[in-house]
Amino acid sequence: MKIELCITKDRVPFIVNEFGDRVTVTPYNKDQDMITFEYESQMDILSMFHAGIRCGSDSMAKALTSKAV
Repeated sequence: MKIELCITKDRVPFIVNEFGDRVTVTPYNKDQDMITFEYESQMDILSMFHAGIRCGSDSMAKALTSKAV
């Protein structure tokens, strides 16, 4: 099954890292890109979940380690 998702540009690298060359990224608008990949198994959904966790973890790490102004 072909999956197409519009994702904010800051999250796309995490998905590309998880799926590698199985994902196609095309511009959607100024804030989002469209990712397309072929759903092969339930592990693909788990990989998408892990990409989201990594994105959130990275964002929180940056927020918690940045210096307060």
